[in-house]
Amino acid sequence: MSDVFIRLGQGGSVSFKDAVTSVASLPTAGNNIGDIRATIDTHNLYMWNASSWDLMTTGGGGGSPGGPTGSVQFNSSGSFNGDSQLTWDNSGKILGLNGLAIHALSSTVSLVNNQAAPVTAFSYSATTYNFSVIEFSLSRNISKAVGILLIANDAASATLTQAFADLNNDLGVLFTASVSAGNVNIQYTTTNTGFNAFLRYSIRQWI
Repeated sequence: MSDVFIRLGQGGSVSFKDAVTSVASLPTAGNNIGDIRATIDTHNLYMWNASSWDLMTTGGGGGSPGGPTGSVQFNSSGSFNGDSQLTWDNSGKILGLNGLAIHALSSTVSLVNNQAAPVTAFSYSATTYNFSVIEFSLSRNISKAVGILLIANDAASATLTQAFADLNNDLGVLFTASVSAGNVNIQYTTTNTGFNAFLRYSIRQWI
């Protein structure tokens, strides 16, 4: 590879040199202050200080991940580590914390204006978790609201309590919950204001 030279300001620069196979392969002559080389076997970076090579940092991807598959990695006394009680589900975008499932913020869901009969806004499994706390925001024309849904289910039925702060007191959206086909369905009705409502939410769940 060609050398990469970077000037850092008055009197300062670094120059990235070709990687070497190991620390023992780092050259001891022909170096300039600020030369940087990577060691292929350990994925570390070293900088020449005029007389020797200083270890800079461990390179991204170096070392073996700790814990079971899906564990969030953290620094444990300078080494990667993981814990089965701290996990990330990348497909579902869910952080697991000692049995608590924390879902990422949803995309925007449109709630139709003048919806007199309950229809489903979103659903989740009725068999995985019994208890859910859903924090949500709603926008409808100039009205803004933030609220919370508290839901308990036993895979056959569900009960829901809601509370929210409505900036203009005219939001006109009501939520209910039902269970069907193995899912808890969060349903809504809306009044006729001439405007759809727009919902975003995040769910916390546990057994």
